[in-house]
Amino acid sequence: MDPDALRSKVSRLERELEATRNELLQVTDPEAVTAELKRTRAYAFDAASGPIQDTVQACSDSISRYGFCVIDNVIPEDEVASIREEVIGARSKVDQNMQAIEDLHDETGFEGETLRQEADLRGVELRPVRRVGLPPKPPCEIVWMPKYARYLAHPVVTAVGRRVLDDHLRIAQLHIRILEDRPSEGEPIQSGSETFHLRKWHTDWPHDLSAYGRDNPSLNVGCIRQPFPDVTMCLVMIWNLTDVDETSAGTWVVPGSHRDTRNPRGPNDGLVVTAPIPGDMQLEARAGSVYIQDSRCWHAAAAHNTSGRKRVVVVNRWCPWWVSVDDFAPGSKYNVNQVCRPLSHTEYLNLPSDLQPLLRHVCPEEQDTLQQPVLDRAAGADARDRYGYRQLEEDVDNVAKANAHIRVPSIDRMIEPDRKPAME
Repeated sequence: MDPDALRSKVSRLERELEATRNELLQVTDPEAVTAELKRTRAYAFDAASGPIQDTVQACSDSISRYGFCVIDNVIPEDEVASIREEVIGARSKVDQNMQAIEDLHDETGFEGETLRQEADLRGVELRPVRRVGLPPKPPCEIVWMPKYARYLAHPVVTAVGRRVLDDHLRIAQLHIRILEDRPSEGEPIQSGSETFHLRKWHTDWPHDLSAYGRDNPSLNVGCIRQPFPDVTMCLVMIWNLTDVDETSAGTWVVPGSHRDTRNPRGPNDGLVVTAPIPGDMQLEARAGSVYIQDSRCWHAAAAHNTSGRKRVVVVNRWCPWWVSVDDFAPGSKYNVNQVCRPLSHTEYLNLPSDLQPLLRHVCPEEQDTLQQPVLDRAAGADARDRYGYRQLEEDVDNVAKANAHIRVPSIDRMIEPDRKPAME
């Protein structure tokens, strides 16, 4: 067939497909779609059943389709209670250490390395960071959670991370969040005839448009420019140590929003960050599960917890090795910047061996070399490169036509459909 006719057909079909998709959106009831998703929990999978490769594939498919998944039974049921108590105790230690740093700073007026040295003398936990010139930070909170650390590099969780992000993973941030039972707070808001709970819609770094520091260069950590490329650059993981549902501050999320070109904080996108969005929902997850979310997903932390118990979670952010972390916001104080909080060499060596590669970048004494799967890929590329030169030596007569079957799909976009190439 004539290439121009084929290109015209492609253009026509693409326009028809886009129009059909828009028509489908108009006739689709997002509330009904979400209700079915909540009823079936099609986003949830069991880490303790079935072949691991099937679970990993299902989780990555859910993240691709909805923007999130839940992995149940990552922490065994009989371990949850003790780890929850460990995490609650760790939160207290973190707060006490942070207060000690504040008091030391206020007393001495010291900054930077001088403050860190004085902290060492007084038994206050403050660590140097890898990047020269940046201020010290409190240690990564994992040092106070050795029981939890045994599960942080769970094989299903890390396999999902590698499938979605890249073979070399880094945990860029880890912190504890505890939401007290507070029935008097987060009361429903009356708006005309509607009643709703407050939303605080946003996306997470590196897709957080406010970049934490807004227009302050000393505090701004950077963000991806809109429209976001269709690539997952960060997975936010919430490790649930209590059951989570609509009464106990389950995370609000809009399924499929990770693929939307708009953003709740987008200056020109027309969204109101405090208002409900058709089709939004609150996640349900059991204690011992992990909620994993593409950082582009529109979501909000719930303000209401009327369950009669604390909601206890550990939040971490996983990135591929090629995403820059901790390079900006030079004016962030040690008590604000939670990214890449460091580990001493002894603390690093005390981590479970399968967790060490994921946190090696926060230990200044460790060389952060690329992880083995990335090296294996490079070895495969090198082997293919050497094969090409070997073919040149062994089968020179056929090398000239060795790539004759290759067609680059995007080449048709280099030629305008309504204009033929110049003829000689």
